Amino acid sequence: MHSDLDDDAGETDADLAGLVLALIGSRHSVAPKRLSAPGPDAAQLQQMVDAAACAPDHRGLRPWRLIRIADHQRGALADLFEACLRDRAAGDDPPVSAVDVAKSREKAHRAPVLLLAVLKAAPDDPEVPIIERAVTLGAALMNLLLAAHGLGFGAMLTSGRAVRSARFARALALAGDEQAVCFVSIGTASQGRRSARGGAADYLTEWTAGPGAPGDPGDPGDPGT
Repeated sequence: MHSDLDDDAGETDADLAGLVLALIGSRHSVAPKRLSAPGPDAAQLQQMVDAAACAPDHRGLRPWRLIRIADHQRGALADLFEACLRDRAAGDDPPVSAVDVAKSREKAHRAPVLLLAVLKAAPDDPEVPIIERAVTLGAALMNLLLAAHGLGFGAMLTSGRAVRSARFARALALAGDEQAVCFVSIGTASQGRRSARGGAADYLTEWTAGPGAPGDPGDPGDPGT
């Protein structure tokens, strides 16, 4: 028996799919310097993190976390950026310039909401190598970015040499098995420029069985060899 409810459900699913694809297709990164107040409130930020937590996670290891850099800690972050810059420039002639110092410090004060994404290698599990954990973090960040976009905010992932330094890891009290990956800046987009993107043909290829595939004369596991 056919029901009008079946048609309604089909239309609803199609509408939802269209909305999801439109959301994904319209998302683009907005540089932190173009993100201004207001940023997401506590409830909206919670929605974004909840969306991030829906990312695929092999064996449920939860191999990532987010650290929020509160407004009153931005000055300390600026000090840290400057210290990391001076570490890198140690021994240089001429020494680091005042302009470079100002630029490094200014980065700590961009965007109303600033998060640090951290990748965790523990617990050790041979079934889930670090590359899979990194994929989980990437998927989580994409969910967060999409949620931010859906709620009307701009956002962008940024990194840099400071994030990868030993001083930075100590200052953020990261565990020995943790690695800072990138910052997530979120706010209201005052200006945005969408970069050109490739189409499916730029990313999708077809596999054709060749050397090394089962049945290939050169396959060492083939009983016929």
